[in-house]
Amino acid sequence: MTEVFVNPECPFSLKSFDLLTQLKKHSTKKVFYLRNEADFKKYIEQPFEQLYQLLIAQLSGEIIKYIDTNTKLDNDLSEPFFEYNLFSKTMKVKWDNAHFFIRIIQHGLWVGLYISERSLNRQKFIKNMQNNTTLKEILLQNTRITDNVSFFSESSQQISKINRLADWLKIVARQKTATKCIQVTRYITSAQILTFDYQQLTNEIKQLFEGIFLLFLVATCDEPITAIEKYLDQTNINIIAKYCCQQGVKKYQEENHQDAIKLFELALEHSPNLADAYRYRGKLKTELGYTDDAISDYNYLLLIQPKSYEIYDERGQIYYKIENYDKAIDDYNQSLHINSNFALAYYHRGLTYLKINNQQKALEDLCRATELFDKEKDVDNYEEAQRILKTIYPDYSEPLFTEINQNIRSKGLRISESILRRYHLALKTRKFVILSGTSGTGKTWLTKAYAEVVAAEYLLVPVAPNWTTNEDLLGYFNPMDKEYHYTAFSHFLEKAAQEYEKAQTEKRTPRPYHLILDEMNLARVEYYFAKFLSVMEVRMREGLAQIELASEKQVLLPPNLYFIGTVNVDETTHNFADKVYDRAQMIELEVCRDDLFEHLGEVDYREILMEVWDNLHLVTPFAFRVLDEINNYVNEAKLLDISWEEALDEQLLQKILPKLKGADDRVGEALKAFVDIAENKFNLSHAKASKMLKTFEQHGFTSYF
Repeated sequence: MTEVFVNPECPFSLKSFDLLTQLKKHSTKKVFYLRNEADFKKYIEQPFEQLYQLLIAQLSGEIIKYIDTNTKLDNDLSEPFFEYNLFSKTMKVKWDNAHFFIRIIQHGLWVGLYISERSLNRQKFIKNMQNNTTLKEILLQNTRITDNVSFFSESSQQISKINRLADWLKIVARQKTATKCIQVTRYITSAQILTFDYQQLTNEIKQLFEGIFLLFLVATCDEPITAIEKYLDQTNINIIAKYCCQQGVKKYQEENHQDAIKLFELALEHSPNLADAYRYRGKLKTELGYTDDAISDYNYLLLIQPKSYEIYDERGQIYYKIENYDKAIDDYNQSLHINSNFALAYYHRGLTYLKINNQQKALEDLCRATELFDKEKDVDNYEEAQRILKTIYPDYSEPLFTEINQNIRSKGLRISESILRRYHLALKTRKFVILSGTSGTGKTWLTKAYAEVVAAEYLLVPVAPNWTTNEDLLGYFNPMDKEYHYTAFSHFLEKAAQEYEKAQTEKRTPRPYHLILDEMNLARVEYYFAKFLSVMEVRMREGLAQIELASEKQVLLPPNLYFIGTVNVDETTHNFADKVYDRAQMIELEVCRDDLFEHLGEVDYREILMEVWDNLHLVTPFAFRVLDEINNYVNEAKLLDISWEEALDEQLLQKILPKLKGADDRVGEALKAFVDIAENKFNLSHAKASKMLKTFEQHGFTSYF
């Protein structure tokens, strides 16, 4: 089966066409639709409506004057299809008369112009075309037809590839033509549709409608040549509209608000989709306090210019003004999604984060904004962003250890004060700390909680077992594209160095940067971390050091950068070489029974679970993470009316017994103890443990599988 590429910004998805295919096959289509109505709305109706609104916003203003765009989505479940139909505004009885249509069916999208054989418009089309050479010449010169457009004809006369439009007009304009309905269409397959984003698909439909609009005028106007000349003369009308808009901007700048609004509205009368008129009218209404009207203008403007990052930023500022900070952030996010180097969006989003007291994100955005303002030589905005930054962190000051201890313990982390003190002092002493301990003891949690309390930048890098070189960690220089390919790790190094250098210039204390290598011994540390092991010694002696990323590319290893590794010790991990121990402070997080007991809280199974831990922890230790999982499992089971005994039995089977393996005599003793605890209480885990014990007694080795 051929894999289908789906554009992530396509209005439709594979699910959309799958629903239509199932609907087509279903014997009781209405029942199927009602049963899946939510999916039909989500995957077909809502994206179809957005596509339609985008199309209407971008069609030529002259076309909008002729057609009725106030139409709803129709569906015919018997066929089945969903479609929009656009008729002439002058038609009282619309169905059967000339109209543009957009129809989605199971295999794609069908769009075009349709005039029924029973339609008065068909008669008018034939009448207007007969013996009217001038009209025909105008159509041949100004109708834009691409090769993928189809002309419907029931005549036996062939339509040539070279003169398709001329041949087709000759056939359908006959009084006794065999072609009953007049139809010009384009079919876009589902595979094609899925490669388009909203704007690309809109352009395809817009191109067809504008290309064949003259045929619509021939079918609906008594004086088609006059109507066509007026339509083709829209360039002059657009010039008038733009002139009105320019004068409106001038009045706006002079603070003559009333005249400015009148000129913007006059511009939109001449050209309903003139983007600048909506934009400046929206700005003016914002200043006058009419924020709902301003947002309405910007909403329509984004239909006309959906890829404008500046428009999203400006609408975000309106939401910021009315204190709708969530919507403001959404707009700034969208602006940066379109242009990731737009300084003003970072600046405005940073200000918004300040309003909701998210200082960390505010700091990141405002720092990024200052970098971009500096590159753009935007002195005023650069200085303003710098001023605000100094109000967030005028100078870094590390909290006292008593505050650090109190704040971390308030987060619910069960850790002794002595361990925390050792971690605190080890970071100050060596700046490279390794935390070891049983899985689930809170090693990673400690690194994050400590970083938050001391307001440090934090990055967690999971180590992969296949890392063998420095490039796995740092990235590499590609000689083909002449660019350095960064990793998150190397980006973080540069950010730490930039913060240090900036702090030196501003004569302040730099913020700390904590870089965590999670499960760092899954690969050999002395392989992928080799450069750092050497350079760390230089930094310890001299305070600073340079590390080479590539030839002629180095980065500073500043004193505000701290490395922390977390390690587990089992058969999947590697031992450390002595040079690693020499350059690191090693701290082991041990599990205290009292902490586990207290962590479980007042649950019915606390005594039993602690009895299991007492007998198994020397050969298969488990800690807080496992207890939390068991507790969550039991709580979810209660919602299904399952007893805690049955749920705990399942968890002992699924979470504890898989850890018991090996040939050590202690494994056999632990299994015997477990069998005694589980007997007559936990049938599933008792049966499995008994089987594992029997294997151990027969072969001197056992495992879960």
